[in-house]
Amino acid sequence: MKSGDRFFVGGITCEYDGHALPVANVSVGGLFVATELPLLVGQVLELQLGLHGRDPFRVLARVSWFNDPESPKAPDLPQGFGIQITRIGLADKLAIVDVLKRTPPAAIRGRRRE
Repeated sequence: MKSGDRFFVGGITCEYDGHALPVANVSVGGLFVATELPLLVGQVLELQLGLHGRDPFRVLARVSWFNDPESPKAPDLPQGFGIQITRIGLADKLAIVDVLKRTPPAAIRGRRRE
């Protein structure tokens, strides 16, 4: 597993400011959130991330890029934002790594702009 590999994994949830947001892909250092919320590139967020059967945990993150439906940077992804995780607990990061290690190879895509 490479740090830039993106995994399309079901069952990962994200909550921001009372909104449940679908996670389209995830990596060790970030994720892509499908949303129409008006977030700004560079904006710092506090998210609650939930993994398969584990209690949600807090991460701090920064919006690193926007996938505009009018001119998509990543046509295989819906409208939304690439989020770079800037602060996460060690146990929580290891939980993400564990989920990714158990993900079938067919779910791995090349590096994205997160």
